[in-house]
Amino acid sequence: MIDIDQALAELTALPVTDRLRVVESLWDSIPHDAPIEISPDQRAELKRRIAAYRQSPEQLLTWEEVLDRLRDVG
Repeated sequence: MIDIDQALAELTALPVTDRLRVVESLWDSIPHDAPIEISPDQRAELKRRIAAYRQSPEQLLTWEEVLDRLRDVG
């Protein structure tokens, strides 16, 4: 069996570009239809955000607007 703590220690010692490749590979290895469990708090937050969107959909930002705001902060 793999020692997760040991594996994480080794992975976090890698350069950032290699760690990003590991993250991407792990993410891509998860089937798109894999069941995902969320906590009651996460479910409540999702419901709150959906309700906020439905109440004011005009406040939704496009991806480009989000990127522009992030660039302005930096």
